[in-house]
Amino acid sequence: MNNAVMTLLIAPYVGAVLAYILGKAKRELAFWVAEVVGFVLFLASAVLFLKYSDTPIDITYTWIHFGNLELPFGIYIDHLSIVMLLVATGLGFLDIHFAHDYMGEDPDQPRYYAKVLFFIGGMILLVITKDLIGAFVGWEFMGLASYLLISFWYFKKSAADAGMQAFLYTRFGDIFILAAIALLFFYAGTVDLVKLNEMANAGELDKTLALVAALFIFMGAIGKSGQFPLYPWLMNAMEGPTTVSALIHGATMVNSGIYIVARLFDFFSYTDALYIVANVAALSAFIGATSALVQKEIKKILAYSTMSHLSIAFVGLGVGSLAAGMLHLVNHAIFKALLFLSAGAVIYIAHHQKDAWKLGGLIKTAPFVALFMAMGSLSLAGVPPFSGYFSKEMVVAAAWEWGNGFTKTFVTIAALLSIAYITRLWILIFLGEPRHEEVGGSVHKPSNIWMRLPLGILAFLTLFISIWQMDIVHYIVGEEFIEPHVAGLGAFMLTCMLIIFLIVVGLYVKGLNLLYKIASHHFVQTIHQILYNGYYVEAMITWISKNIIVGAVAKAARWFDTYVIDYIVNKTLDFTYMVYKVFRAGHSGKIGTYMGQFVLGVAIIVIAILIIVKGL
Repeated sequence: MNNAVMTLLIAPYVGAVLAYILGKAKRELAFWVAEVVGFVLFLASAVLFLKYSDTPIDITYTWIHFGNLELPFGIYIDHLSIVMLLVATGLGFLDIHFAHDYMGEDPDQPRYYAKVLFFIGGMILLVITKDLIGAFVGWEFMGLASYLLISFWYFKKSAADAGMQAFLYTRFGDIFILAAIALLFFYAGTVDLVKLNEMANAGELDKTLALVAALFIFMGAIGKSGQFPLYPWLMNAMEGPTTVSALIHGATMVNSGIYIVARLFDFFSYTDALYIVANVAALSAFIGATSALVQKEIKKILAYSTMSHLSIAFVGLGVGSLAAGMLHLVNHAIFKALLFLSAGAVIYIAHHQKDAWKLGGLIKTAPFVALFMAMGSLSLAGVPPFSGYFSKEMVVAAAWEWGNGFTKTFVTIAALLSIAYITRLWILIFLGEPRHEEVGGSVHKPSNIWMRLPLGILAFLTLFISIWQMDIVHYIVGEEFIEPHVAGLGAFMLTCMLIIFLIVVGLYVKGLNLLYKIASHHFVQTIHQILYNGYYVEAMITWISKNIIVGAVAKAARWFDTYVIDYIVNKTLDFTYMVYKVFRAGHSGKIGTYMGQFVLGVAIIVIAILIIVKGL
């Protein structure tokens, strides 16, 4: 199994270099290198899954050893790691496969596939590392790769700005991760993830220190997983290729925040930080779900739904159910990758038209894409027997059984609204008549092997993986799993979802005139603007950055530098000249003056000695 581990560690970076170099010689080679490496990575993950016993793979190295300072770097692979490896490498491979046609006309394919492999490599490193230092390296690799991929079409200002925004927002969270590493290393004496959990279970950690470190780590997770208030980058990240969106929102980056909290679940439970996790996540789920209701762009609707459903997974962890949170994370990764790649197929078919209101009638020209996207939509909405139903119901039940009123209310609303915004999206894309000349004219036909095949595999998974939901739970958390149960909750949720579904179908299929009339009301327009702009959180962050950080703090620092620091530096010459004049006065060349100075000096020394002796 060590060969499989070394393959996972090394292959992505070697593949990234080869994809770029060989792709420069012949563009098609970049894809084939990425395809082969992606398959090898999934194969290595599958080998670990098949050969894994109940004993974790634990390999310890020393990264830096200098005097008494020793920084560890270890590999630790258990059931949780293997599940995440299968998700990251499996969906990563399908994403690369889909990109054959989607990115087929792009002249910068070598650069694209090199960055994708580097991205997957960062996620793998985060998943299999044993300590926070290695996790932070993988964390930063993904941050760099996300910046490079979101701004892949850097010649577009919107893409360049979106990449920079993602970089800055996630770096803000990463500062807290670095602070947590320093705190734990200095005060707890370890950054080993497994040991931190063991110390927490044994009560060997100071609770205040552990709480501060846990909240710092959660701040990093908020940035990476697009939680309130650091979520605006997640929406603007849609400026990158859709295959990048699928990779970030389904297989890799956004999952990393949830994974790090799950990996330190016992540590978080010990500090009571999960209470804060649950409440922040419930608010984020509500914001994401309500904002998704009014968006126009296909990918932005899916981006807000990513925010909402990742928050639902976080709620599962926050109310104390590792099983519910991780199960929803796995299911979400599959159906969200399916939805984003289906959106990519739609955009490809419609000549890169992203506005859902300008589409329509595509079920006639792309019935298979419509079917696969419908299956992903049903899973996201939580309709049985699709996988999303089981995990979403488990999270909501856990919130009702173990959460507070705020958490259970907001996560329930977010869960119910899923069927509203995803049904609205599917209807706008596939039903009715085309509402744009490009959509109504000639269309690109998605190929069976490159586009439909990955969609079919993901659709198959999101339907039939529901059979093994309890097996996945037991594989991750063991046999001690306590399943939450709230009498009548399932029936209540399904009834509400059916009512919401009928209302949405009625409004968007038969009642568009009524919908336009409602939308024309001033109060409704105000609410629409608030939701459309994501509650203006991005505007508030921008205002604070410009007016307080730049406008006040930065200007104050500049004033201090100009009028205090520079004044001191500039006056140094005058002070030096004054000292020179004082000492120069004593060097007159006259013997009497020198004798006077000598006597004065002796007197000062004698007085000082007497004071010291008297004091003793």
